[in-house]
Amino acid sequence: MSAEPALSSPPPVFLLDEPHYHRVRLGEANRFRGVALAVDGPELSGVTVHREGIPLLEIGIDRPSPELASIVRSPPADRRRFEFDLVVDGGAAYEIRGKLADGGERALFLYDAPFAQRERDRLSRLWTEASRRPAPPPELVEATQGGRNVDAYRDSIVSGLISLESLLRADGIAPESVEDILDVGCGTGRLLVGWSCDGRGRQLTGVDIDAQLVGWNRDHLHGVARWEVGELHPPLDLPDDRFDLVQLVSVFTHLPLSGQREWLAEIRRLLRPGGAAIVTLHGDIYASLLLDAAGRDSFQRSGYVERPGGPEGGRGFATFHSPGFARELFRDFGRVSWYPRGAPEHGPARLFPIASLQDVYVLRSSQTMS
Repeated sequence: MSAEPALSSPPPVFLLDEPHYHRVRLGEANRFRGVALAVDGPELSGVTVHREGIPLLEIGIDRPSPELASIVRSPPADRRRFEFDLVVDGGAAYEIRGKLADGGERALFLYDAPFAQRERDRLSRLWTEASRRPAPPPELVEATQGGRNVDAYRDSIVSGLISLESLLRADGIAPESVEDILDVGCGTGRLLVGWSCDGRGRQLTGVDIDAQLVGWNRDHLHGVARWEVGELHPPLDLPDDRFDLVQLVSVFTHLPLSGQREWLAEIRRLLRPGGAAIVTLHGDIYASLLLDAAGRDSFQRSGYVERPGGPEGGRGFATFHSPGFARELFRDFGRVSWYPRGAPEHGPARLFPIASLQDVYVLRSSQTMS
């Protein structure tokens, strides 16, 4: 495999829509779809696919991507989608690379077909369970995920669980030891449904400030978790030292700094000794894509920007954190682990993210087990 060129620019944006590992048909042709976009470096002219270092095919990036064009300030993002068919062998991993306009290539994703083969039985069981649970209607999917694709929402239930487990393992936590989980900003319960699908009988609690979403959860997912309507500010009506894991996915991304600090104190109160919190943030890549020139300059200087485009707690209110700023924000925790763009492994990502390209931080309680 050729050496990756040294680039000072950030890695390109890359999102693989399908096939998720629980959906791939090993030994058959599968349709691959996704998005690839260079940010501050050479443009991407296409993607290439390699098996064990041997090039298999090259595809242009030229399909419409209106979902990107509507939110990305620069570079032009109206035709940044790709699509190709590939026969997937369970004994080989497939590296997807970005073809740079200057002739180089950049590793974007490693499609881990051996993982899909090893975990086939469990992935099938998880998908069967996820498929049995009611899915929210498109308008609620859009309210929580930004798109209206219900099938993609269902896929993210299984893939989200796999990624959450991988993040915990990367931080030295055995997922099977996690029994009590709180999801703050749970939306329609996507990630808690994933935890419930593995059949371990965990105690799950979901809280959200949107009463409509909580009402839907109570009506359709009453057997999954305890669902509560929360407030924009803590505290929650829950006892101290209650949870092994607290999830805040796409929550701090929509709260002012004062609110983030309030919730961090609440997380420390709620976590058991040795417990962990998973927090996602808009990192450098979001600042590059979504902020204007003045915002990017401010981000470079301070490491943090708030962009009030709506009420606090709503999607219009956006925040951006550099890794250095985030580590200082989380300094009262015993240990802070940073996973850029949510990838728990070194090199190109091989798992589907829990929250698009958001950075993931795993915060460990400063207390120790007695």
